[in-house]
Amino acid sequence: MLEIMKFGQRLEEALQEMGWGQRELGEMSGVDGPTISALIRRRSDRSNYKEQLISAFPPSRISHAWLRDGAGVMKPSTATGVKVHHNVEEGPDIQGLVPLISSVQAGEWCEIMDTFQPGEAEAWFPCPVKHGPNCFALRVTGESMRNPGARPSYEPGDIIFVNPAKTPVSGNQVVVRLDNEKTATFKQYIEEDGRKMLKALNPEWRPRYIEINGDATICGVVFGKWVPE
Repeated sequence: MLEIMKFGQRLEEALQEMGWGQRELGEMSGVDGPTISALIRRRSDRSNYKEQLISAFPPSRISHAWLRDGAGVMKPSTATGVKVHHNVEEGPDIQGLVPLISSVQAGEWCEIMDTFQPGEAEAWFPCPVKHGPNCFALRVTGESMRNPGARPSYEPGDIIFVNPAKTPVSGNQVVVRLDNEKTATFKQYIEEDGRKMLKALNPEWRPRYIEINGDATICGVVFGKWVPE
């Protein structure tokens, strides 16, 4: 009997086809490295991050249907016989709308999300990946998360998508409110040698590290961004 590859196996083949490592996939998908490594190592077929990982691959190079459930073949061009123009890619399926809120609202999100009304959002943005009902979007301000010449990097004006239900792990980008501040800020969450810190990706930003110890509230973990033209 022909054995059908599991999702973890297809994911490994897709990485090889793209010439990517697990680190690059983690940066583009927002899924932490240990989760990706475990999926591949255990040849797992189920994952809460499946759609998030799939959306990181360009559909002109890797068939999302194949990666999701093994349907068809890996390379769309092989399946259709149609020449692919690599400067244009098929857009992802829209998975619902997410409210764009202010940094003050973000800092209070855990308290207000159950009573939040549609008209209280600045705007509503379509999200290209599956997400929970309480996710929100936030506009990046300042340059603390701008990381010249590296990824990830976030410019002022970029729109980030935030999941308040996800538990952060070291290396995640998070929206966080310090107890002595009213508004939320956007930083990278770091755990190292028993210490918890917030890190600015911009190497020129000062202070680049802020140590936290029970004096901060994680409002959510960033799982993607949209760049306005």
